[in-house]
Amino acid sequence: MKKILLAFAILTSLIYTSCSSDGGSGNNTTVSVTSDFTSRYVNENITLTATDGDGNNVTSDATFYVNDVAIVGNVYTSATAGTFNVKATYDGATSSNLSVVFNAVPIPLTSITVTSNPSFIDAGGVLNFACLGNNGSSVTANSTFFVNGSAVTGSSYTTDVAGTLDVYATHVNSLGATLTSPTIQVTVNPVINFNKRVLIEDFTGTWCQFCPRVSYAIEQVKAQTSDVVVTAIHRGSDPYNFTGATALENQIGLTGYPTAMLNRNTEWNYPETSNASINQAVNLTSGVNPKLGVAMETTTSGNTSTVNVKVKFGKSFSNLKLVVYALEDNLIYNQTNSTSYYGGVNPIVGFEHDHVLRAVLSSSILGETITGSTNLNDEFSKSFTYTIPGNVNASNVRFVAFVIDSSNKALNARQAGPNENQSFEIE
Repeated sequence: MKKILLAFAILTSLIYTSCSSDGGSGNNTTVSVTSDFTSRYVNENITLTATDGDGNNVTSDATFYVNDVAIVGNVYTSATAGTFNVKATYDGATSSNLSVVFNAVPIPLTSITVTSNPSFIDAGGVLNFACLGNNGSSVTANSTFFVNGSAVTGSSYTTDVAGTLDVYATHVNSLGATLTSPTIQVTVNPVINFNKRVLIEDFTGTWCQFCPRVSYAIEQVKAQTSDVVVTAIHRGSDPYNFTGATALENQIGLTGYPTAMLNRNTEWNYPETSNASINQAVNLTSGVNPKLGVAMETTTSGNTSTVNVKVKFGKSFSNLKLVVYALEDNLIYNQTNSTSYYGGVNPIVGFEHDHVLRAVLSSSILGETITGSTNLNDEFSKSFTYTIPGNVNASNVRFVAFVIDSSNKALNARQAGPNENQSFEIE
């Protein structure tokens, strides 16, 4: 009996010892890490806390790591900006990473500067201002801009006369202090404004069943504005076929007929007869002024016409070319028609074909270089002679001249009849 009691006592002692163990590095221990801040400025402190799975604060017994490097204690700071990964270990367990961001200390806004885009402009143009703080921040939206001492609305300004503009800005910072920028100067160049015309080049043919649509659209444009210059370039099996148009067709990438180009480098939107397309053409007679005018002096005697083309520059230009056409009106010939226009008949018997291209008087249909000085108030002039062939009615001949830039855009155009003496259309 004593032996049995002794054995029972030993077993009880073993069980008690096992159950009361603190577990050492037991597998059930977990730890998590928190920080009093997850975003600080450089050189500011963060305090880390470690908690075990039972919610007990074990900070004093934990080891903390920043970017996998152990630190002393549980307080950390960084002298450099960046994102840092923080973790803790305790009793053999490792926490998940916690991201902490240290930001650069913001530079106080103590001064501002103003800029203008562009820094010089032609009279009538629009300047756009910007305001930048010494800390790199844009404060344009919350600044007031002054031109020659007067506040303007918003951050843009439309110039009206030539001269020098004094521009500065003010801004109230977060401390309530009013900051004033240094004054900059913007040069406004003098210009001459001219009446603006739109050029329509209509690639067409008497055989072309859908070409009456463009002819009708041109009539609608003419009904809304007199500032339109039209040339009809007939191609194909056509009594008015103009063989010299190939280079121009290649330049614009023509793919079919009808095609109509506005100011040479913009295709007229299909269908040209829609209100939107009519407006597309009409709107090109307004907007930004071309600062370039064209005038012609024409004389016709017998079968010889002389055309003196003059170009006046309202600002400085470069890389310009001149194109001069001879046209014929009132050509009567049946027109194939698969449209609903002109009564929808097919063919349109006795259709009147106007502004038909008969000759290119300039050295190329792509233009010839304008030489000499092309600065403000300069003028260029050149005379052309047109020997009217027997199949062209001299009384129906008209002339078109226009100037194109380096992008092949027609800047302005003019038309003239025989024996006409034009002056520049200065506004």
